Amino acid sequence: MIKASFKKYSLLAFSTLFFFIGIASLFIFVLKETSPVPVFLFFGTVQFICMVLFALLPKGKNIPRQISTALIGMTLAVFAGIIGKQNLQIEGFFFCVVSGFFGGAVVHYMVGKILGPLVTGRAWCSWGCWTAFILDFLPYKENIAWKEGKFKHFRYLSFFISLAAVLILFFGFGYVIHSSNPDSEMNNSLHAVYWFAAGNILYYLAGIVLAVILKDNRAFCKYICPASIFLKNFSRISILKIKGDSGKCTDCGACIKACPSGIMISQYIKNGERVKSTECMMCMKCIPACPQGILGVSAGLDLSIKDKLKTS
Repeated sequence: MIKASFKKYSLLAFSTLFFFIGIASLFIFVLKETSPVPVFLFFGTVQFICMVLFALLPKGKNIPRQISTALIGMTLAVFAGIIGKQNLQIEGFFFCVVSGFFGGAVVHYMVGKILGPLVTGRAWCSWGCWTAFILDFLPYKENIAWKEGKFKHFRYLSFFISLAAVLILFFGFGYVIHSSNPDSEMNNSLHAVYWFAAGNILYYLAGIVLAVILKDNRAFCKYICPASIFLKNFSRISILKIKGDSGKCTDCGACIKACPSGIMISQYIKNGERVKSTECMMCMKCIPACPQGILGVSAGLDLSIKDKLKTS
């Protein structure tokens, strides 16, 4: 029974581990830079162990996922963000790109939010995000329908506001938080810490306020998070997605109720498709929720075009 249960989750667990091993090898043998290698191996190991525990524990136990986000998210936030003086928020990534500085924010976004989604989808949102780590402790656990209209496109607005702010500061005022020139007077790494701290405070406040108003723990992820723009669009061709047996699906709705992203999972399954929604965060909560036991992680090649979401 345990073997059969683990098989449904194992593809994501092993793919995540091998992905980080592959990234570590790239840095060692191609980029000739070994400093981030221990971090990659640590992240891969943590996610692998926590995903295995998630598969083996009784249904509905989210403790392994919370441990994973705590260890990975808080390691990045504390050691890379505060101690390492790196702004890992999206503005830090934009500042690095426009200033030509190959810093921690670039590595973070390239690995976790651009390359990662091509393989494991939006697993970062469930297994590594320090913002989600806090929001998951809020009391609104049930699946909440998406608000109709253009409300769900607000995150594109926050994305372009962040980008515009960086472009204006950099090209209009010559302001940077990192520089490839160590002698530059503007190379004040404390600026990155200030940006990172301010960004986190803003995101947490926005996330909590939205959760209270909409009674939805993941309202911030759905409507505001600018980083989700990368995660959504690069996960369109993700190799790993949730799959089920269309012949055994009773359309009971248990998977939809368990999904924190409000995805109409059974519609994909009944149509013989994988769950091709860019809102899938690979939390795998739908797998143990299915009373027929027909859901699991699968590998394949397809394109996510239109999301099938529960709306109100």
